[in-house]
Amino acid sequence: MNQFETILHGDFEAFDQLYRKYYPVVFKMQTKYYLRGFDQDDWLQEGRIVFFRSLEKFQEGHKVTIGNFFKLNFENHIRSLVRRQCAYKRQGDITAVSLEQKMDTQGETFLDYMQIEESQALDYMIIREKLEDAHNVLSSFERVTFEEYMDGKELSDIAEEYDVQPIRVRSAYDRAKKKIKSLIYD
Repeated sequence: MNQFETILHGDFEAFDQLYRKYYPVVFKMQTKYYLRGFDQDDWLQEGRIVFFRSLEKFQEGHKVTIGNFFKLNFENHIRSLVRRQCAYKRQGDITAVSLEQKMDTQGETFLDYMQIEESQALDYMIIREKLEDAHNVLSSFERVTFEEYMDGKELSDIAEEYDVQPIRVRSAYDRAKKKIKSLIYD
């Protein structure tokens, strides 16, 4: 039986009392790692979640204390969050600026910029409407090839996946591209 069985079955006061003993672990990780947008409450909440999971997985037969087990689990969790924030596909989130910040720094000129963007937004809407008809002009193989390519697959991988010659996939992609261009510019 796990010594933390009562905590795991809902003794929230005992959990909170035990977790408070490990606040220094959380605070040390907070000084060691930077997570954009995290305040102290966020760090404590992440710690609380990882601490509870650590209690669930803790096995007394191993020669490790709950404190060291929690520290290891929490550091791994924080490293995962840091990696997630630093991922290439999320770089836009890091450089994003709120509307309020734009208004504070640029004032009236920001609204002028928005009017220029308005015409571009209209162009994008027209293009999107025209692309909705793409399924009518593309064959099923052209559509699949084009969609998979746009999702990041290489043409050679698509050919291998569908067990067809690479030249056939290249031709389908070229035809799809040509049909989409004519659809947009007509």
